[in-house]
Amino acid sequence: MALIDRIYPLWTGRVAARLCLCALVAGGCAPKIIGMEPTSGAPGTVVSLSMENLVGWPRVEFGGQIMDWPELKLLGLKPESRDVPGEKLVWIEDKILQFHVPDLPPGQYKVIVHDDKGPPGDRVYAVLETTAYVIFPPVWPFVFRSNRAEFDFRVTEADIGAEKLDSQRGGR
Repeated sequence: MALIDRIYPLWTGRVAARLCLCALVAGGCAPKIIGMEPTSGAPGTVVSLSMENLVGWPRVEFGGQIMDWPELKLLGLKPESRDVPGEKLVWIEDKILQFHVPDLPPGQYKVIVHDDKGPPGDRVYAVLETTAYVIFPPVWPFVFRSNRAEFDFRVTEADIGAEKLDSQRGGR
């Protein structure tokens, strides 16, 4: 019995330490929103999210509507990479994700940014990429992590005056 009492605390301590380390590493590389502008707006408003650790192909879920890659715009966070197309940005580079507020009634909405592996709908690419990452341990924190970031956004009523100006411009 004395032997079990000696081994058990060592074993549980090691397991707990490994679990804590894994949680820190995995959580530390999850996509994170470091800035948002604006925090509320009418449908059609461009929202810019400054993000760290956005390494895949983003997808935005806003009020039950999904916006895929073609409806989103990625920019480099650094000024020297602002003109680089989103597909060409370095995968570990911090980015600005831009999208338009969908046509939704006014209210508070939870917005989820999904950071998917591979292009949307291409499961073969996603499996091959994940397999390659699993073989290469230095990227494990980016593979075995949460792949989403959430924030709240308030949709406001559309500005009626702006709609009138837009319709007048088109009619000239």
